Amino acid sequence: MLIDGPVDTLWIESMNSVLDDSKLLTLNNGDRIGLSKNVRLLFEVENLSVASPATVSRAGMIYLDVEELGWRPYVSQWIASRPGTDEFREFIDSLFEKYVPKVLKVKKTSCKELTETSETACVINLCKLYDGLCKNLKKSDDEEQEAFYLYVEKWFAFCLIWSIGATVEEESRREIDYILRDIESMFPHQNTVFEHFISPEKKDWAPCEEKLTANWKPVEKEFNKIIVPTIDTWRNRYIVENLLKNNSQVLVVGHSGVGKTVLVDGILLTLDALIHSFSITFSAGTTSEITQEIIEGNFERRAKNKYRPKNGKIKSICFIDDLNMPKKDTFGSHPPLELIRQWIDYGFWYDRQKILPNQICEMQVLAAMGKPGGGRSEISKRLQSKFHIVNYTIPTESQMKRIFETITAFKFQIFDEEIKV
Repeated sequence: MLIDGPVDTLWIESMNSVLDDSKLLTLNNGDRIGLSKNVRLLFEVENLSVASPATVSRAGMIYLDVEELGWRPYVSQWIASRPGTDEFREFIDSLFEKYVPKVLKVKKTSCKELTETSETACVINLCKLYDGLCKNLKKSDDEEQEAFYLYVEKWFAFCLIWSIGATVEEESRREIDYILRDIESMFPHQNTVFEHFISPEKKDWAPCEEKLTANWKPVEKEFNKIIVPTIDTWRNRYIVENLLKNNSQVLVVGHSGVGKTVLVDGILLTLDALIHSFSITFSAGTTSEITQEIIEGNFERRAKNKYRPKNGKIKSICFIDDLNMPKKDTFGSHPPLELIRQWIDYGFWYDRQKILPNQICEMQVLAAMGKPGGGRSEISKRLQSKFHIVNYTIPTESQMKRIFETITAFKFQIFDEEIKV
């Protein structure tokens, strides 16, 4: 029996008699249930900060150190499952050895993150992003092997930038830029590597500025509804849209006022007609019961306890704003977030009356949260590791200049040239 979730003293203490040799579970009404000899309990927890010595002494402890285990076992398994020849798999393995250790070292020693991430989770995100963006990469008949491998390496570097490098703050992106240029000289000299993307037509790097309209004019008349496209808005949208297409769980982080909610709302408005979306805004008073009711209310119940998107939609995207706003309980956990983590891990949660699993099918979670502090708390590392994290950084001075120049030029277009000057 797997018991997965944070430990609290209310339920873990009642397990003490079960963990004894007698294996007796005593209920509140006085009934006693004996477990058979072949039953074993497996606890999967993040920490034992509120567990008593009486409980700890009754169970064997296995501590899985993230640093000790490392990311290589996952990568080895992932590479082994890749299609293609042994030579191509060896090439992908060489790319990991060439880039990942050095970039992770620089990130750990010289970079700042809005929310601290684990190395293994970032490497897993790298593999998933590569799967999504590079699944159709194939060598053409007239293409040389060396040229194709160089093209694959460019895509690998791009995926690394937006997985391992996507979590760092704006000032730390320079450090990632320096180490990548030190490893390989294929990157463009202009700006940082974060301001370029891979153009399938050119099969080479291209500046994100190419995707911006030169003489863009606002459509909205109301000042507070004007969203000026910048390099930040385009590249963030490009990454998040591709992650959603690849069915990854996405977490957008950033300081207050950088436009996380506005940009995500814009993405949800342009979804395919067969994809349903709905939003939940978390607050300090949000409970796991409320979260479960809202999500189940946006699905329709089908065979037995299976919930699927309404109106025959193929998928439903749940946008959770202010993910880290719910208040911690007495024992330091977030019940609404643990409910979400349970669904991501197992695909179901329990009906609270019938105690039967409710399977939530074809759902994807897109979440946003601000920097911990001022009512916002740090979320569980176990939940955080399930998401592909993208840091929406504060706009640079050049981007701020573009925003205000665009708005003022639109505002003053009715005036004479003398007044404009």
